[in-house]
Amino acid sequence: MVSDDPQWDLGRRRRLARILRRETGRGVVVALDHGLFIGPLPKLESVPETVRLVAAGQPDAIQLTPGATLAAGGELVGSGRPALVLRLDATNLWRPQPRPHPTYHARVATPADGTRLGADAVVCFLFIGYEDDRVEQTNLERVAAWAAECREIGMPLIVEPLGIRPDGGPVRDPAIVRLAVRMAWEAGADVIKADYTGDPESFRSVVASVPVPVLVRGGPRTDTVRDSLAVVAETLEQGAAGVVFGRNIWQQPNPAAVVRAIAHLCHEGGSLDGALCRLAEG
Repeated sequence: MVSDDPQWDLGRRRRLARILRRETGRGVVVALDHGLFIGPLPKLESVPETVRLVAAGQPDAIQLTPGATLAAGGELVGSGRPALVLRLDATNLWRPQPRPHPTYHARVATPADGTRLGADAVVCFLFIGYEDDRVEQTNLERVAAWAAECREIGMPLIVEPLGIRPDGGPVRDPAIVRLAVRMAWEAGADVIKADYTGDPESFRSVVASVPVPVLVRGGPRTDTVRDSLAVVAETLEQGAAGVVFGRNIWQQPNPAAVVRAIAHLCHEGGSLDGALCRLAEG
């Protein structure tokens, strides 16, 4: 049993500081765990190669599944390499049509696996809106159990709370997003990874609803990189602590340049125009 002495929390704080920079309190995380849910998407056929391209932009962290971590771990070893966020769970919610029914939420790793693989945080889903509330109950109980295990071993827990609907599309109703985010924090999340609600005022209310950092979830690919950067700039102004973006980074021709443009906004307090200039510089 870990002591209640706050000094025993040092490991958790050290790990989290590798993801959310101490100087800014913000983080740029690149999600590369999509293969577990959707399969080998374009530009994600070779995880080690994609990790190498993304890491060249020096993101704060990269989010991977257990298998992808083992395959690409060499790209994360050494000074100046990105931190690792390990995915703990999986769902068939976004599987290409025809999508299976009912949907499921399954465990694929544990916080202790995160320790063994050298992770700096672990991440899991919290879905609300299942047709059968017992599935949501099981999901919530699992998140709470993981939170307790994370506290025992000093591992930060990032929770991705999402409202769901039958077609698998995002639910960005501010009231539902606030509910899901609040449930995630109450269950023990150290960091929240949330959908953008689509307008600054409602997203500000989401950030204000919890006393932990809120990272913006990338979701589906946007029409242009400028659209993605505009979301980053807008949400940072409302108190977001950074982003967890996937396809909007690694499906671009120059992933490293996109990472640097986002970092310009997150860590340098730059403008959207400045971020676009960084992008053009490559």
